[in-house]
Amino acid sequence: MPKLKDLNLLEKTLFFNIASYKSEDSFFYWASKNYHKTAYFQIKLIRNAPYKDIFSSIPNPDITIVYCIQKDTIFAIGAQPLVQSQILEALLEYLMVQFFDMYDESLLTSCYGYGDTSCNIFNGFNEVLLDSLQNFKDLELIEPSLVTCKGCNKTFEIIIKKSLIENSESNTIPLVYVHSGHALLIYVDKHYKIRGTQLVSVSY
Repeated sequence: MPKLKDLNLLEKTLFFNIASYKSEDSFFYWASKNYHKTAYFQIKLIRNAPYKDIFSSIPNPDITIVYCIQKDTIFAIGAQPLVQSQILEALLEYLMVQFFDMYDESLLTSCYGYGDTSCNIFNGFNEVLLDSLQNFKDLELIEPSLVTCKGCNKTFEIIIKKSLIENSESNTIPLVYVHSGHALLIYVDKHYKIRGTQLVSVSY
């Protein structure tokens, strides 16, 4: 697994999409030159997702997709599977704020595209996306921490989204890290220190 200091997010991110919730309309679509597939079917899979305002993840052998629905707009990002979902959540959360700061919500009802076709008025967001990918570390959205799993006796660098800690009312925040076919429940304090771990069962 690549360490945070070695992470090239521009290289490892495969696609990014902004779309109208429960419709075929796509406002903005970007795909890496390294991604030789179309993300149309992955995006279609999440268009009718039942939950709003929470981050969801779809792990696949060749891609990890994180998405969130806000203001009837669905934001989705896909990356190589070794990119931890907390990184993608942090980036998506940041890009959602940037998008709604740049564009009035009324534009979302007057601009339409089909499938992967984006509306030209949102093309300016391409610069924001590429800058965020290239300079992700400078945004300081995440904090790495080391944890040892008692199940496989290995030490991992886990990524913690800062907003997860900052927005919590609890002094100790739980985070589940799934790896090698099992899961580790991690307790993180307000200083991003690991205060305890526990192997937990997972049911899909």
